[in-house]
Amino acid sequence: MTLLRRVERDVMLQIVDTQWKDHLYSLDHLKEGIGLRGYAQKDPLVEYKRESFTLFQAMKDRIDAEMVRYLWRLRPVAQGDGTTAPPIRRQRAAPITLNDPGAGASAFSGAARTGPPRPERTGGDDAAVRTVRRDTPKVGRNDPCPCGSGKKYKKCHGA
Repeated sequence: MTLLRRVERDVMLQIVDTQWKDHLYSLDHLKEGIGLRGYAQKDPLVEYKRESFTLFQAMKDRIDAEMVRYLWRLRPVAQGDGTTAPPIRRQRAAPITLNDPGAGASAFSGAARTGPPRPERTGGDDAAVRTVRRDTPKVGRNDPCPCGSGKKYKKCHGA
């Protein structure tokens, strides 16, 4: 495979990747608001299919336009005496080093941890669990309402 074909393939893959991510993001936005189509007496599922297909066609058109635009601007440069270009050498990435959780505090933790690592907090899950007990008997649906209205509980406060 020639160098130019390799560059073309890389550019095309990058464009398809970015456009696909944008397409998925726009589908998320479409999904959030598609339920409002029901107010217009339209089936939200049919509308979602129709609009998502339109978005997909637009994505394909954008991919084609971007590929032509990038490849049109591509200017190959001859190296050396005009013979074949040297092969591309891939550089090895630096090895990834992971922080040791027991080695101390990181810049983001604020303080040193003691003991085993704890998962991230999610909305009050670290509070003590408190059991709620009812000290009065439960009011049945057909019992008189405790407010004294004389109505059944289901018609008064149970509704």
